[in-house]
Amino acid sequence: MRTLASACLVAIAIVMAIVLGNRARQWNDELALASPPLAAVPPQLDDPHTPRLTGRVVLVIVDGLGADEARLPFLDELREHGAGTTARVPYPTISRPNYVTILTGVPPRDSGVRANRVYVSVAVDTVMDRVQHAGLHVATASDYGVLPSLFVRHATSLAGIAWLEHDTHVTPPPPVTWPVDDARRVGSLGELAGTIAELAATDAAFIAVLVLDVDRAGHASGVGDTYRHAALAVDRMLRAGFTGIDLARDTVIVTADHGHVTPGGHGGDEPEVSNVPLVLAGKGIVPGAVAREARLIDVAPTIAALLGVPAPGHAEGRALVELLALAPDEAARRTVTDATRGRALATVVDAARARESTPDPIRLALALGGLGLAVALAFVLRRHSILAITPGSLAGALALVVMILVIVVITRGRVSPSYVPSLARTQELGSIGAGIAVVLQVVASWRVLRHATDRMATTNGIAFVGLAIAFGAIGLVRAWFSPPYFDVPPPFWMVMVPTLDLAAATCALATVVVLIVGAIRRT
Repeated sequence: MRTLASACLVAIAIVMAIVLGNRARQWNDELALASPPLAAVPPQLDDPHTPRLTGRVVLVIVDGLGADEARLPFLDELREHGAGTTARVPYPTISRPNYVTILTGVPPRDSGVRANRVYVSVAVDTVMDRVQHAGLHVATASDYGVLPSLFVRHATSLAGIAWLEHDTHVTPPPPVTWPVDDARRVGSLGELAGTIAELAATDAAFIAVLVLDVDRAGHASGVGDTYRHAALAVDRMLRAGFTGIDLARDTVIVTADHGHVTPGGHGGDEPEVSNVPLVLAGKGIVPGAVAREARLIDVAPTIAALLGVPAPGHAEGRALVELLALAPDEAARRTVTDATRGRALATVVDAARARESTPDPIRLALALGGLGLAVALAFVLRRHSILAITPGSLAGALALVVMILVIVVITRGRVSPSYVPSLARTQELGSIGAGIAVVLQVVASWRVLRHATDRMATTNGIAFVGLAIAFGAIGLVRAWFSPPYFDVPPPFWMVMVPTLDLAAATCALATVVVLIVGAIRRT
C-alpha cells in the first residue's frame, strides 16, 4: 500500500507540474475576452451633425512615451500652436490593449483585449469604421508590425495571419478585410518620416502612425539617457515627417499608449505609466485651450468630431469639445450625444459586472471540499501507517514559498506588472528560482528523512502535505480569479496568480524528486 501511495503521489505531482506550469505560461491568453459584453450590442451611432473641422487627422502613437518625458522640442512647438495636456491611460497599461483604446474609445476591460498576444480580432466599433463609413479613406504606418492587424474582419483567428506583421505594404487576402485602405510597415525610424510624408500626399482623411523606438529603449535600459535619446530621435522624425502637413488645413494629434517606470516596464497602475502626453495642433484646434480631465478613451471621439463623423459606436469616452473650434450649439450636440451613448453602454457594462460572482461559489466550494477531503484522507492513511505527518512534513511546501519570494525579489518588492522584467528575462530568472526552490525542498526533505524511523511513510507525508498546501492555495485563489474575466485582476494579483501557478508547479516537481530520493534512501 505504501508503494502504491507513493506511485499515486508521483503521478499527481507530475500532472500538477505540467498543468500548472502550462497555465502560468498562458496567463496572458487567459485574460482575453473573445466576446466582450459591448460586442453583443449594436454600436450607438447617433450623429450629432457637427461640421467637419479639418482636411485630415494624423494621429501618432509614440509607444512608451510617458507624460513626464514628453517635453521635447518639436512637441513643445506643437503645444505652443495648439493644445497640450495629459491623458489618463486605462489599466492594464499594456501596448496592444491601449492601441485598441486609442482607436475605439473602449478601455481594455470592455474591449476584451488585455494583453499583447491577440488571437481574435477586436470586436468593438472603431474610428476607422466611422471614417470609412463616411466615404473617407484611412491609412496607417508603423516601424513595427501592421497596426490594423488587430482589426481584421472575417478571420476566425489572428494566429494564422502572422505574416501581416512583417510585410511592408499589405492588403489582406479575401475574405479577410480590415477598416484601412493603405497599411504600410517600414524597417526603421528613419524611413517612417518619409512614409508619413507620402501618406500626407494622398487623399487619406485619417492617418494612424505607430512608433516603437521609445518603448524598446524603455524596456532595454529604463527611463534614462538611452530612453531620452530615443524620444528625441522620434521628435526629430516627427518634425521631418510633418513637413508635408499644412496645419492650416490639417490636424495632428500625438499621444502614447503608456509610460515606463524608472527601471523600465509598464502594465500596472503607477502614475508614471498611467499618464501620457496628448498634444493637438492644426485646423480645428483652439490654440491654448485647456482640456478637462482628458483620458485615452477620449481620443477616438475627438478624432471623429474633427472629421465631422459619429464617434465609434462603443466608445466610452467623449470628444474633447473644449479644445475644438466648434460653435457652442455644435459642442453641446457632441457632448449630449457622447453622454447618451456613454449611459447606454454603462448599462450594458454594469449588467455584465452584476452577473460576475466573486468568489465563484462552485470553485470555492470545490477548494474547501478538496481541503477537507485531504485532511480526512490524511488521517485515514496515517492510521494505516501509509504516511507520517510531522512538523517536518512542511518541508514539502518549501518550494511554493521560495518561488513566491523569488517573484518578490524579481519585482524589487513592488509586485506589479510594471516591475516584472521582459518575458525572456522573467523566464530566465524564474527558471533559476525554480531550480533553487527544488534544491532547497529536496535538501530540507533529506534532512527530515535522515532522522525518520519510518522513511517511506515520512516521504509520503512530506509529499502529501506539500501537494495539499499547493492545491489548496491554487484552489482558493482561483475561486476569486478564474476565466472568463470581466474585470481585469488588480496589479498585485495580475502578478501573483501566475506566480502561484508556477510556484505550485515547482512544488509538485520538487515533490517528485523528494519521492525518488525517499525511495533511494529507504533502499
